Amino acid sequence: MNANTVISSCDEMDTEMGKTYEPMQRKQRRPEPRRKGHGGSGGGGMHCRRNKSHTWGTGAGARLADLRSFAGAVALVVFGLLSSAPAADFTWQTVGSIGNAANPTTGLGRVTENFKISAYETTIAQYADFLNKSYAGKNGLYGVYSKSIGSTTNASNYVGVNAAGITQNGTAGSYTYTVNTGYADRPVNNITWFSAARFVNWYANGESSSAAATETGSYTLVGGQTSGNIAARNANATVFLPSANEWTKAAFYNAQAQDYYTWPTESNTRPTPTVPPADEQITAENTANFKATAGPGGRLTNVGTYVNTTSTYGLFDMAGNANEMTDTAQSTDTTKFQALGGSWASTASTMDSYYSSANVGEFKADDVQTAAMGFRVAAVAVPEPGNMVAAAMGIAGLVGVQLAKRRKLALARAAG
Repeated sequence: MNANTVISSCDEMDTEMGKTYEPMQRKQRRPEPRRKGHGGSGGGGMHCRRNKSHTWGTGAGARLADLRSFAGAVALVVFGLLSSAPAADFTWQTVGSIGNAANPTTGLGRVTENFKISAYETTIAQYADFLNKSYAGKNGLYGVYSKSIGSTTNASNYVGVNAAGITQNGTAGSYTYTVNTGYADRPVNNITWFSAARFVNWYANGESSSAAATETGSYTLVGGQTSGNIAARNANATVFLPSANEWTKAAFYNAQAQDYYTWPTESNTRPTPTVPPADEQITAENTANFKATAGPGGRLTNVGTYVNTTSTYGLFDMAGNANEMTDTAQSTDTTKFQALGGSWASTASTMDSYYSSANVGEFKADDVQTAAMGFRVAAVAVPEPGNMVAAAMGIAGLVGVQLAKRRKLALARAAG
């Protein structure tokens, strides 16, 4: 393909980059949080006019036009390559300050590379998208669907279809999934660790519907693995479940003080347990979804309900709502994973930075987890596609400006 072809093809180019999976309900009504997050790239499209007269030639003017055309073509190629990547489906927050010390009490939190992590727990709407688009979901494979997703009752005690957040329809090979009213923005729960790993693989593979998309990528699940040791993160993984160290740093670390907060709410004061009677937002600072005392009661709330309570890195619901999976195995049993953060069913004693649930609980990877267990997604920290495209186009523009200056100088010299 020559540069003229690339430039001419711009007439047909209207690439959409903007699907986002921020919470679906109330998104426009949510007030800006005190620590404003940084969304993924959205962007509309890119259009350009056909260059009908340009041909490659010689001379200063022709050389300038040639270089401008070439720079434009490069920018378009870069744009095309970036557009082939998965859409920015998460609101990412970058976690920097690499090489930090671990929490001296738990030994967790030291991270040697920058990474980014979703500001919100993975929602039922996001997981339903995975079920509808993936080969595993369409065929009902590997236990990726649980009829009790969204319920605050564990799978073994599931009663009644009305408790479900996702309804499965159709037959194997053409299953479809519907998110039930009121459940879209709640964290997905009642799934296995292997189902969460398959979600990550599918997303890392560009949301592909191929049979292999859930089985390879970030984690290699051999032979349709649904039991045994949790899969190790592959060295080239770009999207993954956070490790226990990554999760701890994102939740508790105070980079300015080079220390750890006691609570994952950017505070050393215990958060106040506050659950709204419906799906209202909670605007009070340092509040979270957990129980004041042990005993029955409690429920999931929509992710981001506590709009003015985040970690130092701008992450919501790191305390309570849903306990969160990591891809770190328990030290005493590698068929179990470490989980952190506490849930709607937890009391405050399991959520501070001096407590680690790393080796507590029966978090077996092949079990359908409890109604109190969910996950969030992390990824390598790279420039957002929109920024990279802007940079490429900016460089092209600067090259054009410099050549124009040279041409003017050459003409002035010739005239003098």
